[in-house]
Order: sequence, then C-alpha cells, then structure tokens
Amino acid sequence: MKKIYEASMAFADSEGNVYDYPGLMPAFRSGHRFISAENIDLIKLPYGSYLFSLQERFPVSATGTGFKTIKKSPDNDDITAVAAFPASAYLRTYLPAYEKKVNGAVLPLWAYTGLVFADEDFYIPAMRIDDDPRSDPALHENHRELKSAVKKLRERHPENRLVAQLATCSTEYNCLCARNFFLGRYECPVPSSPACNADCIGCLSFQDEGSGFCQSQPRLDFAPTPREISGVITDHFSRVEHAVSSFGQGCEGEPLLRGEDLAAAISLVREVTDKGTINCNTNGSRPDILAQMIKAGLDSVRISLCSPGEQFYTAYHRPVNYSYSDVIKSVGLALDAGIFVSINLFFMPGFTDSDSEVSSLISFLEKFPVNMIQTRNLNIDPDYFFDRVGFTDRDAIGISALIKMLRENYPAMRLGYYNPAIKQ
Repeated sequence: MKKIYEASMAFADSEGNVYDYPGLMPAFRSGHRFISAENIDLIKLPYGSYLFSLQERFPVSATGTGFKTIKKSPDNDDITAVAAFPASAYLRTYLPAYEKKVNGAVLPLWAYTGLVFADEDFYIPAMRIDDDPRSDPALHENHRELKSAVKKLRERHPENRLVAQLATCSTEYNCLCARNFFLGRYECPVPSSPACNADCIGCLSFQDEGSGFCQSQPRLDFAPTPREISGVITDHFSRVEHAVSSFGQGCEGEPLLRGEDLAAAISLVREVTDKGTINCNTNGSRPDILAQMIKAGLDSVRISLCSPGEQFYTAYHRPVNYSYSDVIKSVGLALDAGIFVSINLFFMPGFTDSDSEVSSLISFLEKFPVNMIQTRNLNIDPDYFFDRVGFTDRDAIGISALIKMLRENYPAMRLGYYNPAIKQ
C-alpha cells in the first residue's frame, strides 16, 4: 500500500469511458460522510478488477475546505461517478464519493469501491486480505484446459446432475470457484439447496420485484441426492491435496434446510476417505441440524453475519422461522464440538468499522473465540443498505484500523477471504 499525494478525481462520460479530471482532488466515502482521498493508503487496481460508471450519480471532489459535486467534464459534457469492484481476496476500505440524483436507481449487487487516477494508473482504497491465490483471475485464463477438464469429468460422472451444474457454472457463469473442481485444485463448491429460510436484502440468487434490482446469478433449481453430492466431494478429494469442499454457495439457498441429506452425504464420503476438509457455509439457523452434520463428520463451518449484533443482523438477513439466538447457538455448539469455526462478516465502510459495531464485534469475540473472520466486502448499493437496515452515520475508526486492532488483539484468530484446508 502507498499514499498518493497528487491523485486526480476519476469520472465516466456518457458512453462509460473512464477519465481523470486534472486539477480536481478525489474524495471517498465512509458511511454517508465524504473524506478527502489525500494521505489515504491506496493500492494499484488489482488485475481482474472491474470499473463501473455509476449512472444517475455525480462524482464528488475534495476542495481542501470542503466537498463539491462535479456535473460536467472539462469539455462541459455530462459525466457520472465511477467505482471499482476489486478482485477476490481484496478488502475495500472506502466507498466511492458521489451525489445521487433524486429517485436515482438502485445499484446492482457489487462491492463499490473508491477510485482515483495517479501515476498514470488507477488506484483504489483497499488491501489484500488473503494471500491464497485460489480465485486469482490469472489462474483461470486457460479456457482450452478448462474445456478439456469439464469434458473429462462429465464423462466420468455422466448421470451426476451436480457435476453438470458445476460445468454450467464454470463455462456459462464464469464461476472461478466452480472451475477449481474441474481443474483439480483448492476448494470445490457443492451447491445443494434450492430453498432458503432467510430473505437477505443483498441476496445474490433471489430478489423479488420490489427490490429495485435483480439477483446476480440464477439459483440452483434442483436438490442433488446424497450420492450425487458425495460423488463430487470424493472425486475432488481423490485428486487434490489440502482440498476443501463447501456446501452453501452464492447460487443456492440455505444448506441446513437439506441438513439430513448433507449429513448422509458426509457419511458416504467418510466411508471412502478421511482426507479433505468438508465445510458448510450457512446462516446457522438450525443448530440441531448443524449438530447432525458435525456428528457425521463436518470439519468446519462458516456462519454469515451482516453484523455481530441482533438489531442489524435481523434487519439485513430478515430470518424466517428462526432468530438471531439460533445463529448464536450454532456458533457456540460448533466451537464446543471442536471443529473449525469462521464467521463470514460482511464489511461495509462506515458501518462495520463504526464505534458501535466495533464494540459489538469485540463483545461477540469475547464470548465466541472463533478461529477465523472471513472479511468479505458486502455486495450492495451502500445507500440502499443504510436505508434498509436503518443505519445512521456514527464515528468510525476506519477499516484499516479495525483490521489492525483485530490482528493485535486476537493473534490466534485468522483473517482472510477463503475457507482454509484443515486436513490433508
């Protein structure tokens, strides 16, 4: 990371081309508050990141004494604000600064990150939070290799619908995680549940018409059998050292709703091999079912939290037929069982690092010394998120300061982006 002292504000023209605006100092946002980009730690835009023009939003510049909305280019043309979406394993620290038009459309489900132009390149306020390369875009550019691997595994499992689903995810939806299954490395996704018992505001696979935007990807529309599930996992474990297989993907609902079948699948795997880490990404809504899966041989669990406190958790996840107390019970029983426990904490600058949320997180960690916090950017329009959960601006320590505090105060706890391999 480096400090950029002579950065320029970035903007997009009406066709989506991105330019720098010479002479205008850029700004970022923390919550609703504008912050000068001067002296902020930045990194060069990582390979595999994306740039977005933010329609119906104007960029905001820092003036030295305040902030100014910019509505025209140097040539007096209409412009829009811009943002970056960082590649996997990068945690953003600030949001883009913009002024939204009245009744401006809700942004799609991406992690909008501040963007500046300096040293003849684009820079963003972010940090690499995990050195694991498993989803680095550069690892997934050999399409001929992928095509051959997909053909080979589909021939090996001609009747397995889950293998066919992962092939579609790999080739049509460009899912880098699904590609790892066919390329024989790292973590294999195991989507299994077409239904969900939460109505999360930022759900990637289901949005009703009233949300103002659509889901990012289609949801799984069938329920693979325990044999189909175990077939995928055992195949992956037979080919990969330090392999991970995970239930609970962005393209499905809640895996605990199929917990009994998943427990049966885990048992089938463990009848064949004791290698590999079987993980479940979950909302933690059914502690009794999670206990069954642990008994069957589940090695690790990742429980998602928008917030470690009940108020904002409930406002964002909107649980159906379960409550925050069930989630907390699942965390506790998993720790007591001795498996590897992560929380998937959704990071939103100005919210996650606010004084109240930091205090809530510390209280949570004192009660539940989890093995890992997965620091994931929350993919959602920031204004939509703040409005829907009822968050008003509060003092914030900064994302970088929060990460530093966690590393210093909880040295045994991992911080990262991916589910780690616990077993050979």
